[in-house]
Amino acid sequence: MTRARDGGLALVSLALACSFSGAGVSEGGASEASGASGESEMSVASSGGGETESETDATDSGVGSSSSDWATTGSTTDAETSSGGTGEPPFTCDPLPANGELLDAIVLFDPAAPHPGDTLTVIVRATNGLGKSEAPPLQLEVKDHDGVRLVDPQTVEGGEVLYYFALPDVALGDICLRGLVNGVTEASASITVTPRPPSPPREQGGVFKVVENHMWTCEEQPDWGNELHVFVRDEQGQPLAGRVVEVRLADSTDPGSIYNAGEQPVPTELVTDDNGHAALFNYWPISDNGLLVLKLAVAGVASDIATEITTGWWEDFNGCRFCDQPLRNVWGHWSHTVTFQRTQGVDGACRVPTDHAGMNPGKCGAPRHIHHAPGATDCWVIP
Repeated sequence: MTRARDGGLALVSLALACSFSGAGVSEGGASEASGASGESEMSVASSGGGETESETDATDSGVGSSSSDWATTGSTTDAETSSGGTGEPPFTCDPLPANGELLDAIVLFDPAAPHPGDTLTVIVRATNGLGKSEAPPLQLEVKDHDGVRLVDPQTVEGGEVLYYFALPDVALGDICLRGLVNGVTEASASITVTPRPPSPPREQGGVFKVVENHMWTCEEQPDWGNELHVFVRDEQGQPLAGRVVEVRLADSTDPGSIYNAGEQPVPTELVTDDNGHAALFNYWPISDNGLLVLKLAVAGVASDIATEITTGWWEDFNGCRFCDQPLRNVWGHWSHTVTFQRTQGVDGACRVPTDHAGMNPGKCGAPRHIHHAPGATDCWVIP
């Protein structure tokens, strides 16, 4: 495997794992899975024109459908029928034109069709070859029901620089955005938060909850490991065989540029064996639109969504290397275990990030995050 860092020019050879080690597999934990459809809906804003357009390339669709509501289905509550549940009409706005020429930026969203209470990931991506090391600081101006505010990036990645922002608990109506560098509008876009559609049904009154979304530690990880193990269990922790777990891509993904997808296409589903277990090798660290994030959920029924599953992280942060072993938890080689457990007496479903155990927080400080907002509750009610 080869990889590109700043500017995509420096290439380093990496090997792919050839067999499952079994390390880090939990027999009792539960996570959830969402499927990768190979298409994604993306809002694009040119830094020169300020006009937005919608391109359908890959959808985070509803279970059993092609709708991008798959990742956010639930019931619409009274609070969702207006902006913030105040009885006011939904907020509306028009994006201001972009006039900067530094980034030639586009704006990407995940989910592409957000609903009230969701965490919205916004990515501002340079398209002119500007690398992360040369990129200037950028803030996101957010105008929505709550007013106007400036938001700092959650993380900055690249190759071509990508600024990641997390907007938790979005309200019904429009959100207008500007990417600002020294007060100059380098990117501009808007997105509309719409009422939440009905959820897939509960199974025997229960919801499949993610009880574990585990990033393997340095000790659990084999050299060059890139394994994803998924378990599906009932209320008593017994395995459920033949269950379909959907594997989906974040809506911001560019499906045409997924690393390694030509040799190993991203599957759209996994099916559990008699032990309630399914597995794959995660060969896909990035697309041109940033870290490739897999989202998992039990298909056709009310289910949590396991998110933040990626092999795109680099092996160090701010000079601290996550693993002392040079071939573990490096770019393209991170492993995860996700367990879903059918659970009674819960109000609804949530998006559940990883536990970040592989980032060695005792050594390297606070872990890094992507496609979720730390501390935010990203849940929805299921009747």
